Amino acid sequence: SGVDRSTTISGRTRRRDEKMVENDPMRYCADRCVSTGNCDVFEDMFDMGPEEVIKFCTECVLSEDETPCDVPANLFEDDNNEEIESGGGGGLHP
Repeated sequence: SGVDRSTTISGRTRRRDEKMVENDPMRYCADRCVSTGNCDVFEDMFDMGPEEVIKFCTECVLSEDETPCDVPANLFEDDNNEEIESGGGGGLHP
């Protein structure tokens, strides 16, 4: 009926992924990024390539190792390039 379903589904998937990133970044890394290679939300958020995002997910978000990992610098910045104060609020730590 003239509706481009591929765009609609893609938009829905993108919104679902953005919500998952916000609510449960570990699940996004495990279920979407590492499992399927679909890391678009983190790629856009952190201005990184797919391989970099998968490395970030496996070494930082999903790792149970307590050794520090390389966290993208812009993870600590808001949209105005101002540093976000650290502390509570969930974040990307297991």
